[in-house]
Amino acid sequence: MATITTNINQVISNLKTKFELLENKEYLLRPLAIETIPLMKERIHIDGQASDGSQIGSYANSYMAAREKAGRGESRKIIVALTSQLEQDWSVQPTSTGYGIGFNNVLNAKKMRWVEEQKGKIIANLSAAEKKYISERLQELVNGAIG
Repeated sequence: MATITTNINQVISNLKTKFELLENKEYLLRPLAIETIPLMKERIHIDGQASDGSQIGSYANSYMAAREKAGRGESRKIIVALTSQLEQDWSVQPTSTGYGIGFNNVLNAKKMRWVEEQKGKIIANLSAAEKKYISERLQELVNGAIG
């Protein structure tokens, strides 16, 4: 009589652990949100771009004196920042299905929506480049979990 010995129980246990990791919001979703915030801040508060990649707009002459007084330079490119409060308030926000990106201070969310309405632009949504980054990074995290 032949006897077969396997490590199937260990293999099943390892697979179960890997799948549990993939279900873990802390492993997949939170890091994606954390890593995406700097990309959004650069796009909005440095490059002055809306979610579609277009320029948000230009500051009016009447507003330039306030910007220069606040040390924001002479650029007319709208970067949705004067005091740095809004740009420093981006944060990872828990949701019912995982994590999102938003503001801790409700006033900053209202400021962003106001600018979007005034300029007729969607600014706070993810851009194509940010979505691409998330997709690629998600693949890395999945591969790391099952690798």
